[in-house]
Amino acid sequence: MKWIATIIKVGQKAWVSDQEMVLLFGKAVPQDLVNVSVIQEFTNDSLLSSFVLQKGDTVTVAGQTYKATFVGEMVRRNMKYLGHLTLIFTVKMPSKPLADAVYLDCVGGQPRPAFNLGDVISYEHI
Repeated sequence: MKWIATIIKVGQKAWVSDQEMVLLFGKAVPQDLVNVSVIQEFTNDSLLSSFVLQKGDTVTVAGQTYKATFVGEMVRRNMKYLGHLTLIFTVKMPSKPLADAVYLDCVGGQPRPAFNLGDVISYEHI
């Protein structure tokens, strides 16, 4: 199954290319987090109720595909109600990963995405 979103807003402090973490929200983003978030709009919000992402699944941002190495226990619920998750691009997993995060493999020097307005993000459960 695949869920597809388009980036409709990028907060001024949402993404710096050398950082590992980015917050993504749907249109129901809390106002105090707009400036530090990437806002995504799904092609069909009703499908979020069936959202599933697990270790080994993929996230593609602007044509670059990353494999999930860890998916926190809160990701499914947060996506269902807020269109929210945290993406962390890393080579090394921390000893205590975040419960609302998806850790994505950046092994081999794969560049991190830019998160530009209009970019497409797809979440694919294999």
